[in-house]
Amino acid sequence: MRRPTRRAVRGAPSDEVRRPTTCAGSGLSVQGTGGDATAATTVGTRRLEAVIFDVDGTLADTERDGHRPAFNEAFQRHGVDLDWDVEHYGSLLRITGGHRRIAADLEDRGWDPDDADRVAADIHRTKTALFVERVTAGAFDPRPGLTEFVDGLVDAGIRIAVATTGRRDWAVPLVRHLIGDVVEVMITGDEVERLKPDPEAYLLALRGLGLDASAALALEDSGVGTAAATGAGLATIVVTNGYTATQDFSAAALVLPGYDEGRGDGTAPGDAGPLTARRAIDVHAAWWRDR
Repeated sequence: MRRPTRRAVRGAPSDEVRRPTTCAGSGLSVQGTGGDATAATTVGTRRLEAVIFDVDGTLADTERDGHRPAFNEAFQRHGVDLDWDVEHYGSLLRITGGHRRIAADLEDRGWDPDDADRVAADIHRTKTALFVERVTAGAFDPRPGLTEFVDGLVDAGIRIAVATTGRRDWAVPLVRHLIGDVVEVMITGDEVERLKPDPEAYLLALRGLGLDASAALALEDSGVGTAAATGAGLATIVVTNGYTATQDFSAAALVLPGYDEGRGDGTAPGDAGPLTARRAIDVHAAWWRDR
C-alpha cells in the first residue's frame, strides 16, 4: 500500500527519544505545560492550517490485535496469571496509558496498590518492547482511506501533527510506517505529565505548530480522545472503530465510521462520501462559523 512520502517543512519526527521538555519534530523548547502550553501560539484566523492526528485506533486498528496480544505475552513472561480477551480489553480502554491500565486491573483483582504499580511498570516495559517488534515488522496497515486523506491534506498545504499519549518508542516508527515522513510536530506520552482526556497533548501540539486552536482540526477515534481535543478548543472529526462506535461523541464536529465511509450525523457540510481534505476544511469552517 502506498504511503505519503512528502517531507514536512520542518522535518519528520526523529527516531531519537526526546525529553519531555521538547515539542518533538519542531525543535521548540517547552517551558511549561497546561495553561502555559498555548502561550506561544499565533492569533487564530479560523482558516484550517493543520490537522492533528491521534494514533491508536485513528491511524490504524492497533488495539485489539496489536496492543492486546503484546500485553498478554508480557503477562506470560512475567508469570502473571492474566489474559485479556477482546471484550475485557475493550472495557479497560477507558483507562489511558498501558501502565495505568495494568495496575488498575491488578488492583481490581485484589493486588496491593504498591505491588500492582511496581509489577505493572515491569510488565509495561516488556509489553512496549514486544509492540515495537510488531511495529518494526510492519504488522499494521493504515485504516482504509487514511493514505488518500493525508495525501489530500499535504497537497492542500495543510500541516500534519500527532498528539498521542502512547510511548515514543513505538509511536514514532508506527506513525512513519503508516503515513510516511509528513509529520511536523509529534507529541507522545513521554512529553506530557497528564494523559488524555486531559488536553495537554493537544495544547503542546498547538504550541509546537505555533497555532491557535481555531487554525487546527483534531482527528480522533474515542470518547476519551475527543474530550482531550475539544478540551483544547479544537474542532474534532471522529473516525470510530469496533471498540468506540457506541461512545459519546456529542462534542465532535463530525462522526464517521471510517475515512472511506460517508455516514455522518447529517448536520455537517458535505456529509456524504469519504473524508477528504476539502470536506475537513468545510467541517472546520462550519464549526467555527457556529461559534
